[in-house]
Formats: sequence, C-alpha cells, structure tokens
Amino acid sequence: MSPTPEPEPLVLKFGGASFASPGAHRAIARHVAGRLAGRVPEQVSDRAADRVSARDSSRRGGRRGGLPPARVVVVVSAVAGETDRLSAQMRAVSPDPDRELLAAALMTGETVNVALMTAALRDAGLPAHALTALDTGFVGTGEPHHADLVEIDTAALEKAAEPGRVLVVPGGQAVGPHGRPVMLGRNSSDLSAIAAAAALGAPGCEIFSDSPGICTADPQLIPDARTLPRIDYATMMAMSRHGAKVLHHSAVAWAARHGVEIRCRSLLPDGRLHSVVGAAVGSVVGAADGALSSGRNGAVVVHRTGAVWAGEAGRVRALRADPARLGPDVVVVDEVAPEGTAGATVVKGPGSDPGVTHLVLADALRDLASDGLRRTDLRLVTTMFPDGRLDLRLVPPSEVTAVARAQHRLVTGD
Repeated sequence: MSPTPEPEPLVLKFGGASFASPGAHRAIARHVAGRLAGRVPEQVSDRAADRVSARDSSRRGGRRGGLPPARVVVVVSAVAGETDRLSAQMRAVSPDPDRELLAAALMTGETVNVALMTAALRDAGLPAHALTALDTGFVGTGEPHHADLVEIDTAALEKAAEPGRVLVVPGGQAVGPHGRPVMLGRNSSDLSAIAAAAALGAPGCEIFSDSPGICTADPQLIPDARTLPRIDYATMMAMSRHGAKVLHHSAVAWAARHGVEIRCRSLLPDGRLHSVVGAAVGSVVGAADGALSSGRNGAVVVHRTGAVWAGEAGRVRALRADPARLGPDVVVVDEVAPEGTAGATVVKGPGSDPGVTHLVLADALRDLASDGLRRTDLRLVTTMFPDGRLDLRLVPPSEVTAVARAQHRLVTGD
C-alpha cells in the first residue's frame, strides 16, 4: 500500500478587521479547528462538543478519515485601530521619533494579538505555538518601521511547522541586518502569509478580510462594483500601486515570484471564497503593468489616502534618482506617460502647468517641501482598461466620486 500523501500546508491570514467584534479570537479558533477536522467553515459552531471534537481530531491526526495532519500557519495583524493608536501615542511623546523606537512600539500590536490568538487556539484544543519575528526566517532591510522583505530562510518555518501544530505568526515583521525585529510597513501581513506559504511549499494562502474580494472599483465609492473571480498578478500589482488597498503590490510580487496563489475570503462565519489572484490563464496581458484577465471588465482605482505633491519637472527628476527619498510606493504623473504605464493617458485638468510633475505618495507623512515641492489637495483616479491602457486623472476631492463613477461606467458598460 502506498503511503498516504501529506496534505497541503494551510496558511491563513486574518487582518485587523477580523478581530473587531467581541469573541472574534474564539470564532477564528473554531474556524481553524473545523478546517483541521475536515469540516466546512459554515459547520463550525460554538458548542463545547465541537471543542472536544476538535481536540479529539487533533489527537487522531487533525483530519477526518485518519488522514495525516496538515501543517498550519495562522498570520495575524494587530487589532483594527491599534497601530494607529500606538503611532499617535508615540508621536504625542516625540513628534519625530527615532525609527527603531517607532517600529518597536508599532510592532507590539501584532505581538499582543499573537498571544491572544494562541490562547484562543489552545482553548479550542489545538497545539498552537506563538512565534516571534526571530522565529519566522523572514529577513528585511531598510528603515526599521518600513523595511523591505529581501529573503526567506525556509529552514526556520520548516523546522517549527510540525504536522498538526498551529504556528501563530505576527504579520508584517522580519529580522533586520543586526538581528533586531523590523516592521515590513503598514498592511504587510499579507506579505507574511505569502512568505510563509512559500517557505512551506504551499500552493496558496488564504487572506480573510472585510472586503468582498477584488472588485472593479471600491464598493464604498461605487456600490455596483463587480467582484472579479480571478485576476492575474501583474494587474493586481498595478491596481495596488495606484491606490487599491485590498493587497499590497510587494506582497503580490512575492506571490508571483514563488507561485503562491492568493485566495481572498470573506470574514467568518461566511468564509466564502471571493477572488483568486494568480498566474494569468488565457492571458490578455498586454502592458508593462498588466491587463485585466477576468472577462471584459476594466477597473477604476482611487488613491484616496495618497499625498499628491507638485513640483517643477527637473526637481522631480532629481528626486526620482533617489528612491529612498520618495519611499517605495509612488506614482509619477507628468505630461509624458510614467515609466511602466504603457499606453497611459494623463489628465491634469484645466489650467495645469505643462512643466509641473506630480508625485502621488502612499506615505502621507513624508514631507517634500524642503525639496521644492508643494502639497496639493488633489486625488488620483486611475482607469484600467482591459487591454492594459491606463487613464490617470488628478481631480479635486469634491469631484472624485463623479469622475470615478463615470469612468467605471465607461469600462464596465454599467
């Protein structure tokens, strides 16, 4: 008789919104126990009998029918609002704190939530183990509060991830060059989940959030936006760079590099799979930033929180020569289509100065006034056509909704 194949590793990521409701940690623990027992998410309940069943199932091997137990990683973000609270508390003490101290303060949000999630999993009868950044094998470099993931030491998680054991990982944390924990930037828990999946050889990871998946527009702005059941890596990265908040482009880049499929699910108890980000199938990728691969739909992305800076084109060119000065997430809007946006159309509105270039920074705290730039009150609206063309429009906040809805009708036909 041939040996029973080992089940695929299970990597689940729960963002801050997952922990917003009372009892959320226990609900997530029940979900994980149900997955290990082979039950569908909707069948997991809060009865004591279920907790006993999960405990017994773990002892039998973690899954129905005597199958070998899976290796499980649960990645958690800080509870919603906690990182902002910690940042405000630190800046109330020091308006411009040392970046190592800022990172140390912000990372306590994930550290505390790892302990809470581990306790809930153990109460559900699961052998859960809390990890620190030092245990993950994730290596980062750069600013301590906004580092880049540069390497994954797969041996670290491989050693810790015993079959049937649940590892709880702090999202968005790695180890810096000097052996100290560093923060991988805001909203980087997705990156941690993808890195964990890559380390364990998992074909995919599941991202739980309060979003209805990857949509043709922000549903809060355009209620009739459609959910895209599948989207390719390149298109998702382009959407992220231009302001989409569902997934960060650096995380998607890692997923593409390691062949990790990103499965976007709704929050419990629904648990429904909404969108999958993966390799293009029957690809219509036609531009450097990709093209939508799901039907004939385009998409409209609004950079709602980005800071838009304006400056003389020569000054901006000098700034672009120093990427560290601008930060990792920047969109350049000038009269010539920005690099990597093949076929882009740039619309600045009436009265715009052709000699002025605009920079849209995701990091709203960066101050470019000393570089001769001025901050504007504009917002970037990007229309992505199915063939890969981009339409970039800088508009006043009062016009964002109208422009976005008009562009959405243009590309979707609604």
